[in-house]
Amino acid sequence: MGVLPGFPTVHFDFGALGALAGELASRGIKRPLIITDTGLTKHGVVDMVRAALPGNPDIAVYDGIPPNPTVAGIEGALALYRNQDCDGIIGLGGGSVLDSGKALRVAATHPEPVIEYLKDPSKITANVAPYITLPTTAGTGAEITFGGGIHPEPGKHQLGIRSPHVKPDLVICDPELTLTLPPILTAGTGMDALGHCVEGFLSNNYNPPTEAIALDGIARVVTYIERAVANGGDREARWHMLMAALEGGMSIYMGLGPVHVLGHIFADSPLHHGALITASAPPVLRFYKARGDAALSERLDRVASAMKLAPGTDAATGIAELNTRLGLSNSVREMGYPNDDPEMLAGLAMNIHFNATAPLKPTEDQYRHIIAEALG
Repeated sequence: MGVLPGFPTVHFDFGALGALAGELASRGIKRPLIITDTGLTKHGVVDMVRAALPGNPDIAVYDGIPPNPTVAGIEGALALYRNQDCDGIIGLGGGSVLDSGKALRVAATHPEPVIEYLKDPSKITANVAPYITLPTTAGTGAEITFGGGIHPEPGKHQLGIRSPHVKPDLVICDPELTLTLPPILTAGTGMDALGHCVEGFLSNNYNPPTEAIALDGIARVVTYIERAVANGGDREARWHMLMAALEGGMSIYMGLGPVHVLGHIFADSPLHHGALITASAPPVLRFYKARGDAALSERLDRVASAMKLAPGTDAATGIAELNTRLGLSNSVREMGYPNDDPEMLAGLAMNIHFNATAPLKPTEDQYRHIIAEALG
C-alpha cells in the first residue's frame, strides 16, 4: 500500500468562511496578506472575505496573480508582504492563485530568490509562512496539495514546487465563493477535477481508501457538472462540485500520469489548464484500453461504472461526449495551441515527473501518437 502524507485541516460547507477569523486568531496571524486576481476583486469576492474579518478592514490585498502563475506575480506579492510587514498568507482563488501562495510562503521566509526553490525544491525547509487557502473554483485541488507549477516567464514551461513544506496549513471550502464562476470556467475546472480523480485512481500506487475517494469524486462530477454550468446559482450542484474538487486534490496524492504530462507540455501557452487536461484525457485512456492489460482494463471499467455510462461505453468516449455537451473542445489545436510538432513534444513528455506514477508509461513513439490525437 502506498504511504500518503496527511491532508491539511479542512472546513467545508456553505458558511465555512465564518471560521476564518477564529482560525487566524488561533494561529497568531494578525496581518495576513490576501493574494488573489483582479476578477475576484471586481466580482466582490474579496469583499466577502473582508466582511468575514471585521477587525481587519484594511487588510492587505495583492490581486496581481495572472491566470497562469508566474515568478513575477509571486515577486509582486512578496514585495507587498514585506512592505506591509505581513505574518501570514490567505490564498483566495483558483489554481494559479493557490499555487502562487505555495511559492510565496517559501519566498517570504527563505533567503534566495524564489526561482532557486523552483529549480531545486530540496532547498525548501519547514520555515515557511503560515498559509490558508480559500478556493473559488471547483477543480484544481490546489487548495490541499503539496505541489504546484509556476511559469518562470509567461509562455515558458512550468517549474514545479513540490515539497511537504508547501502544503497549506488550513483549507476553507465555502461553495458560496464559487457562485460567480462563469460557465466556461465552471466546465474547465470541473473537468480538471475529473482528470485528477481518474488519474489518481489509475495510478500505480495502491491505497483503497483514497481510491474510493477518487471514484466518489468521479461520480459527483458527472452527476453535477452540467447543472453547475447551466445554472451557476444551483447551490446543491456547487456544493457537490467543490467536494469533487477537494476529492480530486486528495486523489493527486496518489500520483498522476500521462494526461497531466500532456497538460504540462501544452502549458507553454495561455490556454486554460482544465481545458487542456480534459482534451488530453480521451487519447490517453484509449491508449490504455488498446494495450489489453487485464488489470488496467478492469480499472478502466470501474471508472466507466463510476461515470454511470451506458453498457459498452468506455471512459474515453464518455469523457469526450461530456466535453462536447459542456462546450469544451476535444482538440488542443482547435483551442488555439500554436505548437504543431508531435515529435518534439513527445521528447519533452518522456521526462515529465508525472510518468513515475502512470499505470503504463508510453514510449516516445506512443506519446507521439497520443499527442497527435490530442492535437486533433
